Amino acid sequence: MINEKQNESLVSVIIPCYNDGAYLSETVASVRDQTWKEIEIILIDDGSDDPETIRIINDLPFDRKTVLHTSHIGPAAARNRGIEAAGGTYILPLDADDKIDPSYIEKAMEVLRSDEKIGAVFCHADLFDGHEGPWELPEYSLKAELLDNCVFVTALFRKKDWEALGGFCEDFRAGMEDYDFWLSMLESGKEIRQLPEVLFHYRIKKGSRTDHFQDNYNDVQNTYVQLYLRHKKLYQENMDTYCMELRRNLIDQSRINKKLHEDPLILYILDVRALKPRMACFLEGLFNFKNSIRRLIGRAKQENEG
Repeated sequence: MINEKQNESLVSVIIPCYNDGAYLSETVASVRDQTWKEIEIILIDDGSDDPETIRIINDLPFDRKTVLHTSHIGPAAARNRGIEAAGGTYILPLDADDKIDPSYIEKAMEVLRSDEKIGAVFCHADLFDGHEGPWELPEYSLKAELLDNCVFVTALFRKKDWEALGGFCEDFRAGMEDYDFWLSMLESGKEIRQLPEVLFHYRIKKGSRTDHFQDNYNDVQNTYVQLYLRHKKLYQENMDTYCMELRRNLIDQSRINKKLHEDPLILYILDVRALKPRMACFLEGLFNFKNSIRRLIGRAKQENEG
């Protein structure tokens, strides 16, 4: 049953789900194991047509659980419907295939409730189920966030701030509605804080919306133009910071490109690409594997030195 009055200590965990039944039990278990016990789950079945997913959604064991049904409206709109129905003062979106550490909500609540100026709290994260290791997002800062998104959607915020910002923009069908939301929050004068530990676990899943977005150059280009135009005021107020960070990153990228083009394997890939595209793809995979080995060796050296 949906709460009609907000509970001052209640956290509403918002979980959109579309045919993700294979992962959902694990996700909900990570919510059930939280040290913060004032939690409800709002689960949005966004038009799932997989019978096993539907069965799991209906049978999930959780005392405070509300299931809403939508017609494949997408993650942003599904989250908004879930938050509209939420009875909690605090909101934590969580995708149906990800997990959170047992202490995440409690630690995030402590920071968020300490200062009304703080609009959202998130943490460091790691990857699992495909690629294991840290999720190497930039350390959060205003200048980093102006350049690109380094705050994932599973961050704790107040429902009243979501209402004031107009929710997640549903125009971003290809993705990045979370980035738009964080920019709106910063534009409103709120701050974002990052907990200095890994408390969120992001599942690597092939064929995700993020993969499709990153593989489509036009979508990426148009989305970043849309983000800039929607938050022109924020960028103009921080233009010096933004331009200096952009310049620094362009110089860094130029150095990286120079080093890559000095690598004999990369030079060979470039020569082969036009004549044998399939061979080029194989060689690019080989190059990525080579770099992975380098990183592992570097990590092992650091551990030995430590």
